[in-house]
Amino acid sequence: MHELRPASLSRSIFASPRARGFGIDHLAVFGRTAARLRPHLALAVLVVAGLVLRVFLMVEYRPAVLSNPDSGRFLHFAHYGDGLFRDTFGPSGYAAFLKLVRAISTRLEVTIALQHVFGIAAALLVYAALRRLGAPRWAALIPAGVLLLSGDELYLEHAPLSESPFTVFVAGGLYAAVRGLDARPRIGWLALSGALLATSSLFRNVGLVLPAVLVAWAAIALPGGRRPRLIGAAAGAAGALVVIGVYAALAAGTDHGTTGWADVSGWNEYGRSAPFADCTKFTPPAGTRRLCQRTPPDVRPGSLFYLWYKGSPARALYGHPPIGNSKLGEFGRAAIFHQPLDYVGVVLEELPRFVDPQAGHRAFSGGGFFSIARRNAGVERAVSLAVHRDYSAAALHVGGGVRRIGEWQRTERLGGIVPAAFVLFALAGLLLARELAWRGTLLFALAGGALVVLPAATLTLIARYTIPPTPFVAAAAALGAWGIWERLRARRSPPSPVGS
Repeated sequence: MHELRPASLSRSIFASPRARGFGIDHLAVFGRTAARLRPHLALAVLVVAGLVLRVFLMVEYRPAVLSNPDSGRFLHFAHYGDGLFRDTFGPSGYAAFLKLVRAISTRLEVTIALQHVFGIAAALLVYAALRRLGAPRWAALIPAGVLLLSGDELYLEHAPLSESPFTVFVAGGLYAAVRGLDARPRIGWLALSGALLATSSLFRNVGLVLPAVLVAWAAIALPGGRRPRLIGAAAGAAGALVVIGVYAALAAGTDHGTTGWADVSGWNEYGRSAPFADCTKFTPPAGTRRLCQRTPPDVRPGSLFYLWYKGSPARALYGHPPIGNSKLGEFGRAAIFHQPLDYVGVVLEELPRFVDPQAGHRAFSGGGFFSIARRNAGVERAVSLAVHRDYSAAALHVGGGVRRIGEWQRTERLGGIVPAAFVLFALAGLLLARELAWRGTLLFALAGGALVVLPAATLTLIARYTIPPTPFVAAAAALGAWGIWERLRARRSPPSPVGS
């Protein structure tokens, strides 16, 4: 007998009728399938882990997190037939979303489950965007992991709050922007990017800055020279203007006509300036002198005090928002214009909250963590009444596992080391990365940075506002780390022999 080598052995086996009828065909299919799936195994593990966390949360915390006052506001405007375009504190996108899903199912759990699906979809979109840029899998998994596993993200998805749809629209818009990268910009993708980013502003006001980010990025980073860049920027702007124009027209066609974008902007400008405003350095606009304070700026409370708490000069003068909005805006702008360094100082005072939500020394400034395990009985009762008015939701049940998720929510930040590392790698990538890595880092860094800076610049940066930008800053960090690695590897590579 001659010895059978492995190749000969395999040919002998598959030569049998039984093997030809079953083995070779099915094993070949299995082999090809396994080869295709193997590169995505890590992503699949993350998705499954994220799915398990979300299912566990829906079992342990039913029907949803009801301890945030904003949930009551959204449910209030979603209740009424003419409730859209009446909310002066924000746009109507989320109330419309609640109405739409409620028309399909009156179980609040269905809405919450859909928001969890949005979280998974956002993770896949960001992963796909980084892979499209050429990033290795390890880099693309970083922001995807943030979206899939972060306790902060789970908290926002599990509450009747607008951040979940907001985040998936931002992720979709940034993915579309990446698809628009080409030597000849893909106009359709860039227009879609502008439209999706503008749609995010229908859920949260801060989204209004993102179309401007897209236009600026396209004008800087698209390849091919000035003309393609201008065309790409114009396409992004056009897509955004269509969405914004349609929404504004719908609002104007109603009796109330409010878009929710700027109805309390004057109150916000006043609140932002009140901690430092010094009436000896500017002339208060007519009718606003009673807003002046003699308290030293260093011991004044934070911005939220001036909007919502007894003792605020604005509430003593005008009552509550949006009454007096225009006058308060005049006062706020005058203070900012005449005290620009003081204004920059209070903004910079709050930016470290992206790393440490408890940063800052002022009371009533919204500092501190948002925890899924923290409850407020009064708010829960009020929100529960709004829920059961429109939904056949389960009675509120908070199992012991919720405390574990709350612990995870706090510890996965590692005391601020993780978000700090994201910021450092994103900044390093902007300086050291090249080509696609640099273009991608710039896109995600601008988007994430704008979502952090704008709340601090217009009112205050509370912990909740730092959560949606985190995965996009993480994407910029991952791209930056990849770009730096590629640059270092190129330096280490020996030069090619002459004539080779």
